[in-house]
Amino acid sequence: MKLFKSTDEKLRDLGFIKTEQSGHGSFYVRQEPEGYTHVVALARKQSGKHIIQSYDKDLFDANSTGNVCVGLTYREARLFLRKMREIGLHLEDEA
Repeated sequence: MKLFKSTDEKLRDLGFIKTEQSGHGSFYVRQEPEGYTHVVALARKQSGKHIIQSYDKDLFDANSTGNVCVGLTYREARLFLRKMREIGLHLEDEA
């Protein structure tokens, strides 16, 4: 019997499936009931100012220059911040 769930297991309970984890970060997808694919990227940046990006995989702005953001609930954001700490993306360089 397992007493505690991992962060990835808790995110999976919310529908987020991890698609990749590497030195560049972690990436998750969730199929939304509205019919779009929600992607969350926990990304390492060379500047040390690591980020969370949350977006619709197939939706671009009017100029076709980039993905339009998708909001996160408090619970989702808290779990993704916890995951950033686990993979070492919580420390910012003093640049």
